[in-house]
Amino acid sequence: MAEILREHSDSLVKKQTIAQWTLTQVLAHAAYKDHYRLSQSSIDSALLHIPFFQSAGRFSSTRFYTVLDAMGYTELGFLSDLKKTLLINQVQQGLTETAFVLPGEVKQAMTLVHQKRDFAYIIIPSSQFYANQLPVSEAEAFAYYQNNKNHFIQPEQVSVDYIKLSLTTLKDDKTFVEKRDKLANLSYTHPDSLQQAAKELNLPIQSTPLFEQIGGHEVLTKNPKIIAAAFSQDSLQGNNSPVIDLDADTAIVLRVKQHKASAVQAFSEVKAQIIDVLRKQNAVEKNYVLGQELLKELKEKGSFSDSEKNKLSLRWQSLNQVERNADKPLPEIAKAVFNLPVTSGEIPSVEGFTLPNGDYVLIKLIAVHEADSKQFSSDQKNISTQELAHGFASRDYDLYVQGLMQKAHGLS
Repeated sequence: MAEILREHSDSLVKKQTIAQWTLTQVLAHAAYKDHYRLSQSSIDSALLHIPFFQSAGRFSSTRFYTVLDAMGYTELGFLSDLKKTLLINQVQQGLTETAFVLPGEVKQAMTLVHQKRDFAYIIIPSSQFYANQLPVSEAEAFAYYQNNKNHFIQPEQVSVDYIKLSLTTLKDDKTFVEKRDKLANLSYTHPDSLQQAAKELNLPIQSTPLFEQIGGHEVLTKNPKIIAAAFSQDSLQGNNSPVIDLDADTAIVLRVKQHKASAVQAFSEVKAQIIDVLRKQNAVEKNYVLGQELLKELKEKGSFSDSEKNKLSLRWQSLNQVERNADKPLPEIAKAVFNLPVTSGEIPSVEGFTLPNGDYVLIKLIAVHEADSKQFSSDQKNISTQELAHGFASRDYDLYVQGLMQKAHGLS
């Protein structure tokens, strides 16, 4: 199972890498075909201002070649990729900076964005069904376990020992480069231990808790480079990793301290969890059925029958002048209210839906207050114009990229 998961992860990374490489080639080719060009001085300027290649605020050739070596780049390859990136950025900048909006579009957008609404809502708690259920039998729980074993897989986990070399501690580029090379040599010549490297470099061996391939809770175990190295086949077979450059100032060598293969948890370990899940599912389902019945009654009659109203203690809670992005009573409710259509009939616009926690919400629209464009200041209008133009520009660029990729794949 662990091997299958690892192969799937490697395959996914490979596909993503190929897709990104293809996109870069297509965009760079299109830019060159459309006669976008870069002067050597602009390329040099961009290179000199890349933070990874700087030391004490200035470009460092030593740092430049160290980082390229760590990344597996040749100088020619890196400069070629940099040129492509700058060309692509030039095209994107050209499209985004020429986007514009008409005054009428700004007015319409601001009026819509700043619209306020009056509405009423009822939250029907699913907990009313949870407490009074019949107990879930062990047979039901086991059947759920058998049919959903993939939900109870404990993912593969590792913890690692590691040695960390930091420029911040050494405060000298040359010393950092020398010690990094020594760390690489010692960890390679003594592949089954970090002790020798730690001793000769006078660095402590540190450890992490167990973490999965999605990452752990610490900053280090969230780093994709650390995760990839820790779960690599070479590391899992007991070897030290190569030097991992987290950035231009930090180098790490690690080895697996503990490895737990992926496995399905035993029924006894998850039985209580399953029973709770089933009880909550039943409660949410019953609450949804009730909510739908009440919604149907609202849509047909505009109100509840007295029997339902009294039995469930249904009381509308009203809110006035609510803004579009309000977080009260809940963001999901405010969002749903602004999706309600405005009706002119006797029965108000109503809707019902289930919240993430399983409660059911009924909402009805009472009134809509359109914003007066005259109340907006020049600064507000300018900000809205910029935001709208940025949105149009992003859409135009996305369509541009989509069109190029479709053409490249022969879909147009």
